[in-house]
Amino acid sequence: EFQLAGDSERVALTCADLGVRADELELPVPLDRVAYIRALKELQTRGIIGENGRLTTYGKAVEALPVDRPWAELIVNADNDLIPCLAVMSSIESLHRMTREERNLNGLLISGSDHLTAYNLYAEAYQVAGFIGEVYGLPRHFFEAEKIQKWAAQRGVLVKSLEDAALAMASVLRSVGITLPTKMPLANDRTLRQFSELLAQWMPFDLAIDEQTSDRQSARVSKTSVCGTRGAIAGSLRYFADRFGVSRASIEGTQIPYEQIRRYATRAPAELNYSPRRKHSPLVRAWKVEYSGFELDAGSEPINEFAPEIALEARRVLAEALARSDAQHAAIHKNHEQISLVNELYKRSGGSTPRLHFAELSDWYEQKLNELQINSLAEFREARLPIRAADFISEELQAKLQALPDTIEIEDREVEIDYDVEINGAQTTGVARLKLPEKLARVLTLEKLPQLDRPLRFSVSRGSRGAVRASTLEALQEMLQGPWTPNAPAQHGETQEADKAERAGVLPKNRHRALPKGAPKKRGRVGPPKGSGRRRAR
Repeated sequence: EFQLAGDSERVALTCADLGVRADELELPVPLDRVAYIRALKELQTRGIIGENGRLTTYGKAVEALPVDRPWAELIVNADNDLIPCLAVMSSIESLHRMTREERNLNGLLISGSDHLTAYNLYAEAYQVAGFIGEVYGLPRHFFEAEKIQKWAAQRGVLVKSLEDAALAMASVLRSVGITLPTKMPLANDRTLRQFSELLAQWMPFDLAIDEQTSDRQSARVSKTSVCGTRGAIAGSLRYFADRFGVSRASIEGTQIPYEQIRRYATRAPAELNYSPRRKHSPLVRAWKVEYSGFELDAGSEPINEFAPEIALEARRVLAEALARSDAQHAAIHKNHEQISLVNELYKRSGGSTPRLHFAELSDWYEQKLNELQINSLAEFREARLPIRAADFISEELQAKLQALPDTIEIEDREVEIDYDVEINGAQTTGVARLKLPEKLARVLTLEKLPQLDRPLRFSVSRGSRGAVRASTLEALQEMLQGPWTPNAPAQHGETQEADKAERAGVLPKNRHRALPKGAPKKRGRVGPPKGSGRRRAR
């Protein structure tokens, strides 16, 4: 028996190790399913969890380390000479929490890396007051009390952060089978290049470029960071509320040169797109270079001739453009009437005849373009692609469906009939919607309803207040009892809430807002004010 706890990523790792899905379990505490699924997809993308939902060999090595997943990935993939340095950095929460407001980093600061600067503080502390001891027979670093207190006061470092880092570092090194080092050399520029190269290759951390995340959110560099504001920073995003209660984000970590980022960036497969704005060459092949969710570069090139390897894709893109009526082709205008006829007959038949919506039109146009072997834009524009209703519905059935009445007389009033199809799963039901005048709908009874070959539905148009629709006459008349249509109460309620806010002094009095129908309107002079210089006509 154990307790399943931790953040969503830790829960996903634990469940993958057990071979279960947390969102399929009946847990005694509520689970943030959205965060869990997001974490699960991220771990699958990074190769830690396989398609079968279990940890991969790489994932087992990462999950076994007693550190957060990003640091565990770096330790698994790093060279042995860098692992002691990574073990220390993974054991320190942040440089900000390790130091006081007034701190002295002279001789230890690694410009552009909060991680290595924090490591240097630990390394110097060990050089000044550290030694190796044992706890329960296990070796770890210790510090002489008087020396470390004096050094910490000079540097502005919290002693507890050093002791916690020493304990965690020993645990990490035991997990990877490396002996606890007796010497802790300071990090230098070579260490920074080696560490930034490892980060650029695997990038397990949050990333901000020019103080923006991959989803275009602002992420300022922390005030206590030793990184610059320009360029890429890999580290941890921290969220807080400013003095106005607005959510903000800050980041501290290690800066990575653009050269290293571009070395590990990937070029996404080129995609064919149809751009109606490009009249002469609307078909383009778009490409982009991406890194950790960022788009580093992008471009496009026009495609006029279709190479054999892209011919099928190009025809599919052109077929979808025809179905959306975006393509520059005479068939769009010529086929409009026949497409509308087929779709109207589909409604009148109750869904028993074919329809020509986007998916069906795309498939039909693609089939014709493949049959004609279209291999260029010039051939596409000259291709004849006529659509005839007779190709989908026989003329006899067309005549029968078109003979259905368009209007019906109720209480000496001509009422329009709108045929439609209701889809419930795999079942389709043809209905006839009566578009009733409001006055007639209020007094109509069931006995006076016409008998048609399909169920009746009802609608009443109420002008600017929208329309009321119902499946039964009783439901329609009940909805008509109120002065507002179903979507109007929310708007009316919003106006009432705005009025309350105005009386409380929250909103300006002269704001622009829509008034409910029947409310008195302010009258005022229309035109320029007096003395504005407008001349009268004689």
